[in-house]
Amino acid sequence: MKKFLSFILLASYLYAEDFSARAVIISLDRTILSSEIAGEIIELSKYEGDSFKKGDSLIKIDCAVYSAQRRKIEVEKEISRLEHEKNKKLDTYGSIGTFEIQISQENYNKQKAESDIASINVSRCNIQAPFDGRIASKKVSKYQSVKPQDELLEIVSLDNLEARVVVPSSWLVWLKKGMDFDLNIDETKATIKAQVVQIDSIVDPTSQSISLRAKLIKPYDNIIPGMSATANFYQKNN
Repeated sequence: MKKFLSFILLASYLYAEDFSARAVIISLDRTILSSEIAGEIIELSKYEGDSFKKGDSLIKIDCAVYSAQRRKIEVEKEISRLEHEKNKKLDTYGSIGTFEIQISQENYNKQKAESDIASINVSRCNIQAPFDGRIASKKVSKYQSVKPQDELLEIVSLDNLEARVVVPSSWLVWLKKGMDFDLNIDETKATIKAQVVQIDSIVDPTSQSISLRAKLIKPYDNIIPGMSATANFYQKNN
């Protein structure tokens, strides 16, 4: 009987109370891709909900003009290179001044820089995925003309998820960074593990609450940003 009572006392010590709060799932990798050049969209292969891998082509913009500009600049660069080589040979015969050689060298350097810029513009015609993820929203259509800074796609990663939880500020007495807790997902009814990674520095004086960030502990399936959850913390008695 004494052993049984000791077990009950130990259990009440370890699992005295549970504290619940609401949470929302977010992705740390969520961004809007914008156009860096002007042109017509000639390829748009992904739509809302479609998944993709890092490096996949998401949108292609007509690159004919930028490719032609690059070819033109490549020709000009080669001409400036030949001019500089000619001047260096003339210098061996004393037939040209140092100033002319320096000018031809700088002109060649300028054409190389122009060539680099043209190559960058050509690369901007093909917009690739910066990480694995899904399309959150599509803001343009195929054959649409866009200009620099126009929004194209909103994308989100499903691999780098966190929970944002708002808890009463009175919990700061026992709430610590590194503490584990359970997340009961509303939409899937699944329970997953999470761990506190950061507690905000400021308490909301009106609601007497504070926010915290928590990483989701893998494995977890079918969890996407925007899902709601109940965070269950288990406080040990002292």
